[in-house]
Amino acid sequence: AGRAEVAAKSWPPREIKAAGVAISEDGRRRSGLEVLAFPDTDFSALTKLDPKLAGIDADIQQQIHRDAIYANYIERQERDVAAMERDEAQEIPEGFDYGTLNGLSNEVRAKLERARPGTLAQAARVEGVTPAALTVILARLRADARKSA
Repeated sequence: AGRAEVAAKSWPPREIKAAGVAISEDGRRRSGLEVLAFPDTDFSALTKLDPKLAGIDADIQQQIHRDAIYANYIERQERDVAAMERDEAQEIPEGFDYGTLNGLSNEVRAKLERARPGTLAQAARVEGVTPAALTVILARLRADARKSA
């Protein structure tokens, strides 16, 4: 309930700045969670903006603050996971030449040549294939697709 209450509140930048938070005055209202995510900001800034928020238990205030700080990181990670899941379905052509890829070790090239994965997801399951190697393969597949288009 405390988190929902903080998320439901919003203020313009000039009010947030007046509460002691360093913010650009871009005119965009920020929710309580967004305010808590600013560097060097704690729950006391919110209670300056809305004294009723001081009624939230101190332990809950700390948890809401932690949630707000990590929300951006979690969102970015979720986008990265979604992109990876989307890319896993990327097909690798049957005659794909791993030997021409710069950035792969000779060992990984040899394993991929033997395994001949049909998709990026299958390539990811080949022992020794790292996320960086998958990125190299995906980049080549996309470059090849642009050339043929």
